[in-house]
Parts: sequence; C-alpha cells; structure tokens
Amino acid sequence: MEKYKVVSNDTNSINVNFGRYFDLVHRKHIESYGEIGADNIVSNIVETYKQIQVQMLNPKVSNNVLLVGKVQSGKTSNLELLTALAFDNGYNILVIYGGYDTSLLKQTTERFMDTFDASGEITYDGDAPAVFTTDDSAQILSIDDEIMTDLLENNKPVIFVSMKRPAAMKKINTLFKRLDKSEFKAFIIDDEGDQASLNTAKDKINNSSATYKQIQEMKKQLSNPMYLSVTATPQANIFLNQWSALRPDSIRLIQPGIGYQGAEAYHIVESNIVEFVSDEDHDDLVNGTMPDSLWLAIRYFIVASAAKRKLSSSSKEKYSDMIIHAFREVSQHSNIYTSVESYIKTIREAFEYDDYDEVAFYMNEFKQCYDDHFDNYVKNQVKFEDLYDELRTVIKKVKVILKNGIGKTTQGNENLKWHKIYIGGDLLQRGLTFKNLITTYFTRWATGGGNMDTNLQRARWFGYRQKYIHLCKIFTTPTIAQEFTALAEIEDDLWDQFAEVENGSLKIDDILIQSDKTKQNPTSKARVSYNKVSFKNRWIKQRVLVEDQSQIDANNHLVDKMIDSCVWQETTVGSRINQETAQYTTLSSEHLKKLINLIQSVFDYEPFQKKALIDLLGQDNLPVILMWKHDDTEETKKRYRSMYPNTYRIKALQQGADSSLDDKITYEGDSSVVVDREKINIQIHCITPGYKGKQELRNKSQYMFAVYLPKEKVYFVKGD
Repeated sequence: MEKYKVVSNDTNSINVNFGRYFDLVHRKHIESYGEIGADNIVSNIVETYKQIQVQMLNPKVSNNVLLVGKVQSGKTSNLELLTALAFDNGYNILVIYGGYDTSLLKQTTERFMDTFDASGEITYDGDAPAVFTTDDSAQILSIDDEIMTDLLENNKPVIFVSMKRPAAMKKINTLFKRLDKSEFKAFIIDDEGDQASLNTAKDKINNSSATYKQIQEMKKQLSNPMYLSVTATPQANIFLNQWSALRPDSIRLIQPGIGYQGAEAYHIVESNIVEFVSDEDHDDLVNGTMPDSLWLAIRYFIVASAAKRKLSSSSKEKYSDMIIHAFREVSQHSNIYTSVESYIKTIREAFEYDDYDEVAFYMNEFKQCYDDHFDNYVKNQVKFEDLYDELRTVIKKVKVILKNGIGKTTQGNENLKWHKIYIGGDLLQRGLTFKNLITTYFTRWATGGGNMDTNLQRARWFGYRQKYIHLCKIFTTPTIAQEFTALAEIEDDLWDQFAEVENGSLKIDDILIQSDKTKQNPTSKARVSYNKVSFKNRWIKQRVLVEDQSQIDANNHLVDKMIDSCVWQETTVGSRINQETAQYTTLSSEHLKKLINLIQSVFDYEPFQKKALIDLLGQDNLPVILMWKHDDTEETKKRYRSMYPNTYRIKALQQGADSSLDDKITYEGDSSVVVDREKINIQIHCITPGYKGKQELRNKSQYMFAVYLPKEKVYFVKGD
C-alpha cells in the first residue's frame, strides 16, 4: 500500500503507516465498490487522517473535527477506513455513538463487525477487534482491567458501540471509571453528530443536557481524545459557540463516490423525477381518505420495479423499495398501512385467481402509468409488453411494512423481501439507508417551513442510484419541491464554503447560510443561536465545465476577442506584499450583457441565473478581472483544477490563501481580488481540468467565471 503513503509538510511531520487493518478494509471496499470506488475512499481518508493528526499536535486548538458528507453518500465506509488507519497507527480504543435507536445501533454494529471480521464471541486469537455494544449490558459489566490488558497486549483494538441515549452512554462511562486507562489511545466517532449530541439546555454556559453531559464525561475519561463528529447536515455544528465542548476546530469533507445522486440530481437538474401532488391530496390523507395520487405512486412503484427486474443483470439489482412518508403520527401510519395493504391484496388476488376482467383492468392502469410517467430513456430500453411476467412477480412478492414503533417488530425479516413499501414517519429518516429506493411519496412538511437539517435528512431518495435513476420518482407537493430545490442550492453553497475552510481561506465562524429562497430555518434554536442578517461581498463561482468541444472553442474565441480588444492594468488587491495579483479592465454593462448571452452552457445554468445576473448588471461600466497576466503565454496562464471522478465538476475554481513566505499569508486568495466592491466584478480563469494530476483533458482547457455580487442577500450567521 506504499502508493498511499503521505508525509505532512507541517514542521511536525506525520508519517502514516499502512498495516493489516488498512489492507483488510481497503480490500473489502474493492470487493464492494470496485477499485475506483475504494480509491475514492482512500483519497478522502488519508489526507483527512493526516490533517487530524496535525491538529492533535496543536495545543492552541481542540481535538474536535467535523466530518461532513452528503446524505446517504456512504459516510460509514469512510469511517471504516479511518478506523483502520487509526488502528494501524497506534490507536487501540474506539467509542462509536452509533445511532439514536436500536435499528441504527444494530446497523452500525453489524457494519463494523463485518468489515473487521469480528464476531460476537470475544477471544484473544486473531487480529479482529473486540466489539462490545451497549445492547449487551452483561458483557460490558463483565469487562475488567485484566480483560482489557490482555486484549491490548494481544494487539487487539477494542470497539465500543453505544446507542446515543444517556442511559446507554453512561454504561461505557461507568465502565471506564473503573478501568486503568493508562494504555488507552482512544478516539470517538459521533455518528450523526448534529443529532442529540449538542447541548440543548437553556443556559448553555452553566448547564448541560443529558446526552451532551455524557459526551463531556467520555472526553474527560479519555483525556481529551480525537473527537470526530460526522454528519451530512452540519447546520447546527457550524454555529456552535466557544463554550461548547463539541465546537469543531476544523472541517473535513467526505466526497461522495461515483454514482452518487444527491440534492443536485433530484432538485436542480431539470428532469421528470418529481411528480406534483396537490395540497388537497394531503388534506385528504389528513381526513383519512386515500387520494388518487397515492394509488398512482403505488402503481408507478410496481411498474418501475418490474422494469428494474427486467433491466437488471444480477439478483441483487432486482430489489426495490418505496417510502410513504406523510405524517409523524403513528395513528395516521396505521390508516395508510391498512388501505395500502388492502389495495395490494386486491391486485394480488386478481392475478392469483386469473380474474380476466380484473387483471385486464389493472394491466390497463399499469400501461397508462407507463405511458404517462416514464421517460423515453426507459421506453427505449424496455417495452411495456415485455414487462408482463415481471409485473406478476412484483405483485406476488411486494410486501407492505409498517415502519414505526408499533410495526417495526412485527414485520418479520424485511431484508428477505424483494419489493417493499415502507409506511412511517421519524423512523424513515436520518441514518437509515434504502439501497433500492425507486419511489417516494412525501407530503410531510412543517407549516412554517421547518428546519433545513431535519428536512434534508428526510431525503432518503438520495444515494447511489446512477444505474436506475431514470426509474426513480418522488411524489410531493409543489411547495415541498420548491423548498428542496432551495435546500439543494444551499447545500451546494455550503459545500463550497466548507472547501474554503479546508484550504484555510475561510474561518468556520464566517460561514453563511443562504435564506433568500426558503422559509426554512437552519436548525432548532434550542441547539444553537443564530441570526438572520443581510450580507454582501459574496462570490458566485462556476463549478461545472463545458463538455462540448465546439462550445468550448466558441466560448474561448469570444473571450479571446474581448481580451485582445481591451487595455489591461495591474492590481495588487489581495496581496500583503504589494505584488501584482491580477489584471483588470472596465467594460460597459451592455458589452457584458452581449458577452454573457453569447457564451454557451455557462450562464444559463446554476449558480448564475442568467436573467437575474443580466438585470443586476445595470447601466454601469464594470470591472472584468484576468486571473493571470495579459502577456502570459498560453501555457503559463492556465491553471490546473482537479475534478470529481466521472463528472465535469471541478473541486474548486478560486485559489485559496498563500502562506509561502515564512508561514505568513502573502496572498489572501482569489476571493479577495475585488477591484470595486460597490459593483459587480467578473473574474475570468483559464482552467485546464483533470483527475489527480493527469492531463488527459488538456484539450478541454477553457475560460471559467466567478461573479462578485454586491447586491444585498439574506443569510443566517452564527449568533452570540
């Protein structure tokens, strides 16, 4: 594994050892995700581990790290490899807060045991870590100094998996109080670190809520260990104040792997994935009447499941799931469950008894659903007439599951079911993964908009669905769809800011959350304080490359022609040593409007919103900035930018701060190069894209843009 070896450039060099645990986990990841997928996890984790160790050596900051991923993007796989790397580098104790309920605790425990070849039986033989869970109180009570000493002397790391409930967490704290911890080198993984962990006491300086108190105690017991808070919805974590014991001192991004379909794919890119459900339909549900849209969604699920079976090459890919999430109240779940179960039973009996008229009726409904709600991509792959056998199989195998406190223990082993319709509320959100979800009926929404973090965690339709994204469908109201589009844009912007925190050009305390297009709040006020204010001085940055070569050539020609027609002058703005940082000119807004209209496949798409941008240009002469010297050669003016695998999306357009001179910042970063802060500024970057230093896309070199908008925008910011 030498190819992954990393040595830090920090004065305290970090040598990363790759041993048996890294090899084991990486090999299993290759089996599960392929070499490219496994290497993507490695690229996430090795640098992250190195940076964490550098942070651990700094006495001026805490050992708290915020690891941010995307909803259902495979964060656990990354945590597995990080754990392996920690074990290979001297750590021997891991405490995982693995979920807020028994389902999530079981899911986390089984994942780690399987990955590390651990069994329920604790022995001193072999390399597998010893795994203890708070579900087994007797086993935890049996642990003493002798057992722990023997385990550690036999080079067996120990993993404690705890439910994130005060009573469960106290079990491990009580255990640690009576153990000799002198040989412990421990770290904590707080999975879903924005849930329950944070202090919700009214007086947060002097008081602690129950779960937060147990985490504080654990950190005290382990003498300030490495603490990793992991979440896809960090809105609360970034607003934590200085008195919080969990306030992060760094943020590391966990990039999703190949095939991930998240907020952008579902809610920004134009598609037919979203089907609108009227508000009246939800009102019918409230009143106990099952609306036509619900029956349509179920028919869609049956047809889509049949198509998925027909198009799948392996039995594992033939599975499918549906979620019906309309209410929190258990009584409402039961009403829907009874109606849906009856509906499925009626269809199943028609096919079982070969009732000609009834079968013809339902087949006609399925055909109508196929004709009206499936796109041409699917229709070109499979004709409806070819789905008859698969439709019969789906109808026979579909299982309706009540996923709540009443039904979750009475449904048998749901994993053995081929096609499942889940009905529930809170248990259908945060943490649970639905690997084969193709249909969602989602109408639950707070009157005032609710909170961003809670709502985003309900998006169980995100995930690795590239192979069957054309079969996926979300049935929801126009209001909810609009709010999820806003969430997608907010997440995208936050992700960019987190990247700036990673490269040192932005402080965590300076992170802003957009609120222009949404009625949602970032998170509950009981967790953290934040303010809603208006801010300026923000950049909108192009993220996606133009793919079509003819468009690239045309755009490059337009910009080159503009550049050659202008007189350029240097600016030193952003430099702390009075060096030239860029060159600029001023152009009339009319000239810029024409240019923006002519440039292809850039300003038409997010995040620019061309119509609004052109309107904002007004009548002034505006600065245009070249992020290179006008007399540079074609090669020296180009900047290399790495891309996310299998996408045309670059990781970062603007360069961060430069501290190359005596560890002092000499250049404040591209975002600081604003010639006139009262006007729109347009930066032009000459970009050569590629993957991990490879230059196979050199022919895709193109001009990319960043636009500074001084117009007022509304944000949420950290409170007092």
